[in-house]
Amino acid sequence: MKSIDLSTRAKFRLSGSDRVRYLNGQVSNDVTKAGVDCAISACVTSVKGGLEALVWITVEADDQAFLIDVDASLREALFQRLSKYMIADDVQLDDCTEEYLLIHDLDCGSGGIVSERYAMPGKDRWVIPGSLPAGTDWMSEFDAEILRIERGIPFWDHELTQGLLPAEALLDLKSVDFHKGCYVGQEVISRIQSVGRIRRSLVALAFSGGCPQPGWSLLDAAGKKTGEVTSVVESSTGSLIGLGYAKCDLIVTAAACPDSGLSCMATKRSSAFAGE
Repeated sequence: MKSIDLSTRAKFRLSGSDRVRYLNGQVSNDVTKAGVDCAISACVTSVKGGLEALVWITVEADDQAFLIDVDASLREALFQRLSKYMIADDVQLDDCTEEYLLIHDLDCGSGGIVSERYAMPGKDRWVIPGSLPAGTDWMSEFDAEILRIERGIPFWDHELTQGLLPAEALLDLKSVDFHKGCYVGQEVISRIQSVGRIRRSLVALAFSGGCPQPGWSLLDAAGKKTGEVTSVVESSTGSLIGLGYAKCDLIVTAAACPDSGLSCMATKRSSAFAGE
């Protein structure tokens, strides 16, 4: 069994009698789906529906608090964002980043919290430092990066950025509940879902003839920009693959740089994306 160390992620504990109602008013997914043995993903968005964070939520073992984790770069921003809307709620938000290690196991064996962080069966473990069993079979950061790109998983500061519409990154497939109550940004996200109009979408990329870099543009045959590259890696089979964004109405074979000889095939909504 391979394990991925996610301990650098920021971690928060949300307790108090109003925690379910409060958190449901802040995130895009229904937090009642989370449990002591199940983790869910959810978007934190602005009033305009733009992404502010992608979080994972589970329930602490004593069933008295939510445990929330997010990319380390958003530690301070998310704490302030969640605190901002605590007005007359019986809730308490604590930063517990240093209290736990966060380990993701790539199998569904006994124990652990069911979590599909990599769009495949897996389990999370929130472990007190010093109590991690010896002999863990760790996956390297490099191999974990290959896995996430092969599985089409968007990461913060790569595919996910402030203001991004969740539907653009396919987060509407697994991280949004369209039947729950209101939350910050819900009106805009629901309108996009009902109208079905976004200008660009996360795509899987396969390259040949060169080595592109994140930030390169995707061009059509006429040299017009149709999207951009956000992540690139050599896959487990030796081919160059990546993730990026492309216009929804024009997802075709494209050159990643003019006159470079590099070609790229962009595939919309890969079956691996978001566990689809």
